Amino acid sequence: MNNIFNYKIAEQVYEWITKGTKNIEIRLYNEKSSKIMIDDIINFTVVDNERKNIKVKVTGILIYKNINSLLQDIDIKYIANVNKNELEKMLYEIFGEEKVKNSNIIGIKFKVIEVNE
Repeated sequence: MNNIFNYKIAEQVYEWITKGTKNIEIRLYNEKSSKIMIDDIINFTVVDNERKNIKVKVTGILIYKNINSLLQDIDIKYIANVNKNELEKMLYEIFGEEKVKNSNIIGIKFKVIEVNE
């Protein structure tokens, strides 16, 4: 049986996913994210609008020591429509600079299976 995970996302991230430009979600590799496996389901819900949500199926798991090693392997266009500095700034704002610098990063490849607006 597949596990189901729930994550909050920004409106901008919702737009990237629905337009098909984003198919990899990055998070800190922690207790919750370490349990995600291929074929699991993730429900992404927009922070300020719970009616907007996206259900995805996990198709791949990538674990990196830091954001730099992740970006050496993955083109940033699959993660966000920003440059490397903007991506780092976004991660610092969400998770805190110390946590980002001292945590492994997980890249979660996915395919969209349901979109609700």
